[in-house]
Amino acid sequence: MSGKPAARAGDPTACPKTGHGNNPITSGSPDVLFDGLPAARQGDPTGCGSALTGNLIANVLINGKPVATLDSLGDHGNVIIGGSGSIIIGNTPVPAPFSPPAVLNLQPAAERQAFAAPTSRHSPDPQQPVPNQVRTLDEKAGHDAPHGLEEEEEEEELDSRQAVTLRIGVFFDGTGNNAGNSAIGAQCRASDIGLSEVEAQATLQRCNVHQLDSDSSYANDVSNIWRLYDLYRDDPKPRKKEEGGSIGYVPIYVTGIGTESGKRDSLFPGKALGRGTTGVLSKVDEAIRFLAEAINNHDDAHSDEPLANLELDIFGFSRGAAAARHFANQILQREQGPLGKLQRSGRLRLPSDFNWQQDVRINFIGLFDTVAAIGGWDDWGNPKDAVNGGLNLHLSAAAARQIVHLVARDEHRRNFALNKVLPVHREIVLPGAHSDLGGGYQPEAVERVYLSRPISNWVRWDTEPRHTSAFQQAQQETELARNADLLDPTDRTARLETDVWEQFSPASGGRNDQMKYVLAAPYLKRRVYGHLSRVYLRVMHELAAQQGVPFNRIQEKDPAIALPDELVPITDKLLAWAKSGSGSLEVEEERLLRQRYIHLSSNWNAGAGSGGSRFDVVFINAPAERERARYADTPQDKKP
Repeated sequence: MSGKPAARAGDPTACPKTGHGNNPITSGSPDVLFDGLPAARQGDPTGCGSALTGNLIANVLINGKPVATLDSLGDHGNVIIGGSGSIIIGNTPVPAPFSPPAVLNLQPAAERQAFAAPTSRHSPDPQQPVPNQVRTLDEKAGHDAPHGLEEEEEEEELDSRQAVTLRIGVFFDGTGNNAGNSAIGAQCRASDIGLSEVEAQATLQRCNVHQLDSDSSYANDVSNIWRLYDLYRDDPKPRKKEEGGSIGYVPIYVTGIGTESGKRDSLFPGKALGRGTTGVLSKVDEAIRFLAEAINNHDDAHSDEPLANLELDIFGFSRGAAAARHFANQILQREQGPLGKLQRSGRLRLPSDFNWQQDVRINFIGLFDTVAAIGGWDDWGNPKDAVNGGLNLHLSAAAARQIVHLVARDEHRRNFALNKVLPVHREIVLPGAHSDLGGGYQPEAVERVYLSRPISNWVRWDTEPRHTSAFQQAQQETELARNADLLDPTDRTARLETDVWEQFSPASGGRNDQMKYVLAAPYLKRRVYGHLSRVYLRVMHELAAQQGVPFNRIQEKDPAIALPDELVPITDKLLAWAKSGSGSLEVEEERLLRQRYIHLSSNWNAGAGSGGSRFDVVFINAPAERERARYADTPQDKKP
């Protein structure tokens, strides 16, 4: 346990839920004060309606509850981003001091926030939305006629004799995607959101180095997994259904592989191999715990209304889609699986007459571009093959009432092998790269990529780089790349050119060496937008709602998910494409997507070391020679 500032009532949290933004912890211990403010503990509420539940200090108790610190989490995925300047809780034998009870005098919440939630506008040109905008908390509570549901809920109390169904949505985010970290990162990028210089400096002082890393989860926008989670009905109190019985709804969000909220990303083994404490199997274990907590919470709150049915909707993106598939198979083991083990150990409370075979159902599984990419001892750490040690990705015909897999047509990276669900289930190939479907790209960014592997010459140190064969060959490749029509004519900053650079011998490190490498490659710089993922948010939302998934309606004017006007007719066509299983766009529509919205995820940018390294290992986004590997959905030989 490392030392961290103690959290108190009034300290701010950053919430990724749309419309929530920064909110203070609103209450704490009645008799333990830090710096004159009530100490924050497990279960204490925040201004966005969440309760503190994660990253708590388990062996430091206040009023019998684990204490909260900087980086502790709420159940909205919100992260505590402030704390005491004098009380540090961590590796020290001296207990944290506290003051005697005193009259509480909290500043207004607005004064405690680092800054107000920024705004954005919608226009035909894509604008940068902010992930913490959209609806009020009351609207998220679900009472905005959920799309995909019949008008079956009556807002009235139930009598205890009715059968209760708990419908739970479980949402597994993708590798490097974490909604809480996205919210923190948005704050740390002060210049991107219009803060004054004083506000920016104050914000920057709260940001750790890893929260400013442009290659981390803090740099990403929230994904479609988070947005679907945010749209799922959240109403755990059972309500009567017209057809009889009652039902409650609970969404569960699981952060992406390689990430933990408020902490540094795990590059290895989390992101690199999908293993370790932030790997796929660990995220599935986490989801099982969250699911058991949701069931136990129902038992605590409604002990006179025992659970009769458990119905699940499961969503995932990238490695999160692999986690979703493995999680589904864990659930389908029923009493022989992890839930049954929790029940037998007393950590999951179910009625004595609960029937595992009849009372547990998976309604819908929605997947965005499954890429398991697990590396391990059995495949020498190779994420490109079909060996995904310990994972059961196979989805049988009876796994769920409906399974839908949206696949990225324009994803070509060799390290992003696709794990298919064909031939048994629906698989729909759609325009875009991996995260163009699953989300996570910022609404607007400058893309700087090398389009082919750098060509090198070993020449005398005084050779003019542009006179080398490396430059001449790269120049030819640049001209070929122009045929791909990647430049938006309205983007005055866009350019496609041959970049050339020198690499001197590391032994001398200077121009006195007699030889050097000259390297050259086609280089593209252009502005690209992240709004295509919003199209596929609508596609998955619609396909799931058709199967009764309890989503609230998408608010088309919400700036965080609104579409540019030029994408509206394309959205209609892609939605029809998804429903029918095939389709096409006009030539001009494909050109628009190619020039402005489809990211070049496969490229020859060096992931480590200096540009021009001759070792393939550094080119983590290199394209496959022809197309990425695609592995069939085959039954696994033995249980994990």
